[in-house]
Amino acid sequence: MEQFFLLGGTSFLITFLIFPVFIKAFKKRNFLDTPGGRKIHTVHTPSMGGLAIYIGFAISLFIWMPFDELKEIKYVISALTIMFIIGFRDDLINLRAFQKLFGQIASTLIIVAVCDIRLVSLYGIFGIYEIPTIFSYILSVFTIIVITNAYNLIDGIDGLAGSIGIISALFFGIWFYLVGADAYAFLSFSLLGGLLAFLQFNWAPSKVFMGDTGSLMIGFFLSIVSIKFIDLNYNLQAAHPFRFDAFVGPAIGVLIVPLYDTLRVFIKRMLRGKSPMHPDRTHLHHILLRLGCNHAQATGILVTVNVIFVLLTLVLKSFSDAIVLPALIVTALTLGTITELIFKSMIDKRKEELKERNRTYRKEAKVVSITKSVG
Repeated sequence: MEQFFLLGGTSFLITFLIFPVFIKAFKKRNFLDTPGGRKIHTVHTPSMGGLAIYIGFAISLFIWMPFDELKEIKYVISALTIMFIIGFRDDLINLRAFQKLFGQIASTLIIVAVCDIRLVSLYGIFGIYEIPTIFSYILSVFTIIVITNAYNLIDGIDGLAGSIGIISALFFGIWFYLVGADAYAFLSFSLLGGLLAFLQFNWAPSKVFMGDTGSLMIGFFLSIVSIKFIDLNYNLQAAHPFRFDAFVGPAIGVLIVPLYDTLRVFIKRMLRGKSPMHPDRTHLHHILLRLGCNHAQATGILVTVNVIFVLLTLVLKSFSDAIVLPALIVTALTLGTITELIFKSMIDKRKEELKERNRTYRKEAKVVSITKSVG
């Protein structure tokens, strides 16, 4: 375990030390995220913070990771590097949507076809286990793309994406260590250290954003370890002390905030007759800000919710997906509905206040007009 602390600590230290240098360089080169449009921040802020995270992550791996285990995941690191480059290129000069998707699919195929990290079963969902190989590939590619972009979409306020990444990396890192999957534990703890350092500069008021450089790479990483967790957990012996009897549910519970928020937003957009990819300000963090929360409070609420779901999956460790999945769905829908009702109530109240203000203004204007007429 000491090796994992050394690796995470090295990643943290390298990332923490180079961030001030990068922030200064980004400002000098005008690599800044400009306020306006859907963006919430009000000052020009350096982006591409994912560059420092990647450097700390990669260097710590090459310093501390045993060579045999490094060989085991060399293609995973290659795919992560490609995704990092896609995000970096998009932050420098915007890529078209189809170009970005093409790059994501290429990276995903390395994971699915070369590394053979894929969903080989439905793991008992709907009573289905074995699935055709071609469907396994399609389902795995779809899952990776969804998780990658869902994480990318929550990178909208200070501290949120970094905090969710820390919770996820910590959960998967500890679990991989406990079941003996050391290579993936190394990956998780290395990223954890980089994210902890990033959060020192991204907590409100933020000095730097991770940008697509970071959010695409980290979302891609989380999709890989989620699938690895599902399949590895499924193949553990039934008596293994760290085996979850639910296979898919725990992974969804850990990533509940980006997954639920993305699904909710896509459904709302389609119901309004818009493309699910149409950008707007209807994400949960937008709603919390409009309810009066600042960035730190909104992030704190969503992180607390995420921790609650992780704890829920741990409490339900001995139950199957037939119990865990409905419990997660009902809990998420309940919390989401409460938030929506509070938001709707606030909007209705503001509309009523505006109507009352307009009525008062018209009455005052009418009185003034009559007074002038009499005079």
